[in-house]
Amino acid sequence: MVLQHLKTYKYAYLWAILATFLCGTNGHNIPQFSFTDLFGIDKLAHMLLFGTETFLIAIATQKLDDYKSSFQIILPAFLIGTVFGIIIEILQATLFTNRSFDYLDMLANTIGCALAWLILIWKLNKK
Repeated sequence: MVLQHLKTYKYAYLWAILATFLCGTNGHNIPQFSFTDLFGIDKLAHMLLFGTETFLIAIATQKLDDYKSSFQIILPAFLIGTVFGIIIEILQATLFTNRSFDYLDMLANTIGCALAWLILIWKLNKK
């Protein structure tokens, strides 16, 4: 009975653990930013780059016969685009010259992927 309960609510418990960790983090360790910082040309470029990547992955995936629903096309494209954006930010911190890791860039990358998701839902469900 306990195992069934844990299995049923595992994601809720994991989310609660994450929320507890984040809320318990020292406030000095949390970067300060304003959402208005997301509207600079640099952030718009990030949104466009990674949104386009997501869109292109989905369009290519749509051509495969195995995929039938728009969800099966869009979700993997979104996840790949988002993970790619995270990897790029890590590479900027560790490998690329004169580049640095930026949380706002990573957020802009993800927002671009999410915007592509919305466009793809509209485009694929329109057919």
